[in-house]
Amino acid sequence: MALPPAARLSLKVMMETGTYEYQSDFARKYVAEGREEGRTEGGTKALLAVLAARGVEVSDDARERITNCTDIEQIEAWIRLAATADSTDVLFG
Repeated sequence: MALPPAARLSLKVMMETGTYEYQSDFARKYVAEGREEGRTEGGTKALLAVLAARGVEVSDDARERITNCTDIEQIEAWIRLAATADSTDVLFG
């Protein structure tokens, strides 16, 4: 059964503005996991951008270690170190 146009529009507005809260534990779990993955991916991109901006060469091994890391706290710590690093050895040392 399809929603009436007014209900469909209301639901669309809630979803687009980010005010909709998922009701099921299933949905909340997977939305939270997606957000965490997004934070991790964004942190990884930020770390690599800081290293590139500083002219730090990133070996294939270091890039793999960075991109495979799923711990956002570790990635954030590496970003702080990268701000003054002259090599990736500083990050992993």
